[in-house]
Amino acid sequence: MAADTAEDAPDLTSGALDVPVAVRWTDLDAYGHVNNAAMVRLLEEARIAAFWQPSAEQLALGAPAPAAALPVSGAGSSLSTVIASQRIEYARSLDHRRDGVVVRLWLSRIGGASLGVDYLVLTRDDPQGEAPYARARTVVVLVDADTGSPVRLDAETRRTLERFAGAPLRFRD
Repeated sequence: MAADTAEDAPDLTSGALDVPVAVRWTDLDAYGHVNNAAMVRLLEEARIAAFWQPSAEQLALGAPAPAAALPVSGAGSSLSTVIASQRIEYARSLDHRRDGVVVRLWLSRIGGASLGVDYLVLTRDDPQGEAPYARARTVVVLVDADTGSPVRLDAETRRTLERFAGAPLRFRD
């Protein structure tokens, strides 16, 4: 099977959001590369910025509102989220960058109570995403904060989230 060329490759990121995330000096390992555990943090920071609603008090103090808020607002909320799975493929080493990274993320799957969030970790000098440092997917499940049972997405939230849908990434076998 022939590999996709730039001309015939599907648009994976039609509903994507680009979220700038700082790379901290403490994210580096002994080799000067962003550590694999720190990469999980970069993805988490982008996901929170894109989908988690800050409290009314934080918004009043100037916290940015997310592009597509989930019906989850942190401690004390009746809904919570849990990570069901996470997969990361590293394409190349990411060194410290004072300009940070851009995490491009979109929803590759909107299920009954879960979301597939796909990511490309890029830098500002590669806005087309031709040479991502990493590609990843996280499966997030909405749960009742008291019981831990999955909670289905309501129709309004689903419609809002569909604006951020795109094709799923293909991972190496």
